Amino acid sequence: MFIEDKEDKVFIPQTKHTITASDYNQIKNEIQGAIELAGMEPEKDVIQFPTAIKQLTEQSGTAEMEKITAEGTKQVGIVTAAGTAQKGVVETVGAEQVSAVEAAGTAQVSKVQKEGSEQVAAAKNWASKTDGPVEEDLYSAKKYAQDAAQSAQNSRGLAIGQLAWSQSSLAKDNPGCLPLWTGECYTNASTLYPDFYAWVKSHPELCKTKAEYDELVNTAQGCLFYVVDEVEGSLRLPKYKLGGRVLVDSKQPTATSPSWYNLYSDGWLEQGGYFANPQTIGTTAITETFWKPYATPPTLLFGNMSTRHQAAYDSEHYPYNVTATGFTHENVQPIGQGTRWYAFGYAAATPMENIKYPWIVSFTAAVPASTAQAAEFTGALAGKANMDLSNVPNASKLALLDLLAKDTATWATLVNATDFVAPSAGWINYVPTNNADATIGINTGWSNCLVQLDGKTIINQCYCYGKNGTNADAFAFFVGKGQTVKARFGVGTVYFYPCKGAK
Repeated sequence: MFIEDKEDKVFIPQTKHTITASDYNQIKNEIQGAIELAGMEPEKDVIQFPTAIKQLTEQSGTAEMEKITAEGTKQVGIVTAAGTAQKGVVETVGAEQVSAVEAAGTAQVSKVQKEGSEQVAAAKNWASKTDGPVEEDLYSAKKYAQDAAQSAQNSRGLAIGQLAWSQSSLAKDNPGCLPLWTGECYTNASTLYPDFYAWVKSHPELCKTKAEYDELVNTAQGCLFYVVDEVEGSLRLPKYKLGGRVLVDSKQPTATSPSWYNLYSDGWLEQGGYFANPQTIGTTAITETFWKPYATPPTLLFGNMSTRHQAAYDSEHYPYNVTATGFTHENVQPIGQGTRWYAFGYAAATPMENIKYPWIVSFTAAVPASTAQAAEFTGALAGKANMDLSNVPNASKLALLDLLAKDTATWATLVNATDFVAPSAGWINYVPTNNADATIGINTGWSNCLVQLDGKTIINQCYCYGKNGTNADAFAFFVGKGQTVKARFGVGTVYFYPCKGAK
């Protein structure tokens, strides 16, 4: 029910305020309209208004939801259609892109693999190529390392032209050197060994003509000189005698140490010294020790030096008790200028005294001997006797065997029960007294002949001289240089005969 506008003012309950009748009526009519819109019957109690508002809201929301759902369904349809179309486009373009990427990737992989293979090969060459330069005149690390190692080995700390004595006859054991016992001729020495070739030419005092060289080889079995330019650029090396005597070790006297010695390749040792006279007559024995020991007591010579040609001024040193390692001496006259002594004989055998192969230092450059050089050197030694002499003619073998025969032109007689050191290769020969048929007037006691070689008994025969069939037997056996023989025998003589080839 609408409230008529009959009053000028309307009081708001429980307040002192008022509103105009027109405003009140407008509000009242609006509320009633809302209640009716909600489908309700307006009553006087305006408390219906909130319920009406709620219903209107619900009605409006349902309608709006229906609109939104319809619109959403419509939009989903549009989006789905567009998405399907777009998906087709994307799939088509994607397949094209995948194909393009795969093609580009395959090409790139092939390029990388090719480049990688080239880089790997280049890396290997820079690391280990030794058969030539890697790039222009540059070589690999391994090639430089090999050259450096060879250079260090070749140099040996020796100068070109220096002699080097070695126990080995092998080139590999004597790097940077050429042999001096074969008389080799290198026709292109100026190319193979330019520094050595120039060194020899700078020393004309070391050179002979070919005719002079040949004469020395024929008469002296050796030549210590070179022949330069026998053919243009050639060099013939000296030919040392391996069996000859050459100095291998020495000590020269000085102002403070007057003693000296010379040791030769065949073991011959000579040494000497000097000692001044004391101011009083010596009664104490003085022992002198040799610098190097001998195989047996050497021959010792004394030279007493006087101040005047009068007996009272003579020096009277005298030696005694000479052994392989030294001697003892005393002085009985304090006046004089002192005494010099000289001893000679064969040295005691030691490994270093067997040095016998002469080599000449001929190249010390950083670049090692070339392949051609090595081949030439190998060929030069190819004609020499090998280890088992299989490449030596029979005539040469027979001549070699003849060198082992006894040299009856010289001999030494052994002392009974006394050590004897062989000065060279040779033969020990026992010649017993011939008493096989002499049975009358001869003592028929038993005797024996016992021989030891380097302390080992090798012969022991017992016999009764004066009895037929029981006399001593002669025998002979071969010994090497430096071996010690001790023979004990009752009758007969023991001799040492050097080999013909021991000279």
